[in-house]
Amino acid sequence: MTAFHHAFRTGLKSLLVLLMATLLTVMTAQVIMRYGLNSSLLWSEELCRYLLIWASFLAMIFAYERGEIAALSILANALPRVPALLLAILGGLLSVAMCAALAYYGYIYADLAGSQPIPALSFILEDLFGAGAPEAPHVFWVYFALPLGMSLLGLRICVDIVLYAGALAAGRTLQDLTEIEGGPSQ
Repeated sequence: MTAFHHAFRTGLKSLLVLLMATLLTVMTAQVIMRYGLNSSLLWSEELCRYLLIWASFLAMIFAYERGEIAALSILANALPRVPALLLAILGGLLSVAMCAALAYYGYIYADLAGSQPIPALSFILEDLFGAGAPEAPHVFWVYFALPLGMSLLGLRICVDIVLYAGALAAGRTLQDLTEIEGGPSQ
């Protein structure tokens, strides 16, 4: 594992921990307010939904690396070395194309539909600062989770494609790569 890959994974894990801790804190505060104080935080459910969206799209990379994303590896495992690696490369290229399409159209959608301020943050800022509250960030940043997550996943799959091509040139098998720590996911 390269130093960049290690730093990226550590930073992403830290960000995910922060997102989940914030989500848990807001949900706990909402439960205490609703059932303990008979009041409610108007913005809590919306903010939790947005945090969960971001956590889901960013955590896809870890799910992919662990092999937790649905895959059909029966054919690749049954094929000889060269066809199995060629199939893995083809599958990776198709996956990257799908990630690129989702990132592209996700960004277009975020740009078109994301011009309004995030209602939950508007409520929070108005509660904190009153009538002179600064404008909340726009919904674009909620929708941006999709193109960012798909772009990062596509880059991660590109790393696997390079590993498959290297294995093809070096005479290794697909199974050899999956046994190496940090090797490609199936």
